[in-house]
Amino acid sequence: MLRAMVRDDLAVLHRLHDDVGTAVLAEVDPWTPETLEQALARYDAYTPDPANVRFTIASLADGQVLGRCVVWGIDAFNRNAHLGISLLPQARGRGYGLDALRVMCDYAFRIRGLHRLGLETLATNTAMIATAEKAGFRREGVHREHAWVLGAFVDEVLFGLLATEFS
Repeated sequence: MLRAMVRDDLAVLHRLHDDVGTAVLAEVDPWTPETLEQALARYDAYTPDPANVRFTIASLADGQVLGRCVVWGIDAFNRNAHLGISLLPQARGRGYGLDALRVMCDYAFRIRGLHRLGLETLATNTAMIATAEKAGFRREGVHREHAWVLGAFVDEVLFGLLATEFS
């Protein structure tokens, strides 16, 4: 299930930031250490942005926080946006990513009236590539050696999905 992110989620979600190996795969800025108190202060200062809508991924069964996701870069004129997702290690490989991706697509297409969604991931992120393809995204290209990740350049794979292709 996707729901609005609340302050209490940060105690769990901060583990995604502390896991440097995971954090560098999801962020475009260089990783820097951050305390939970700093993350809470940033959360408290956050002003909601209709062009960047963030969610907490939680278990339907017990509400346990499993990760976070975002519909970002929403361009209301051209009616497109991008999707991002990050799951805690214990939630990976259990179908939560695919469910979250489908709910984000439904939100973007049906609620926000968007026409196209983009998804970018590292070529080494085979789980996200498989999830994107299962959700109906089409591989549109590769940015060669686009990302600097843990001391090496890595290709970035580009995916796209049109509203008419989403089911």
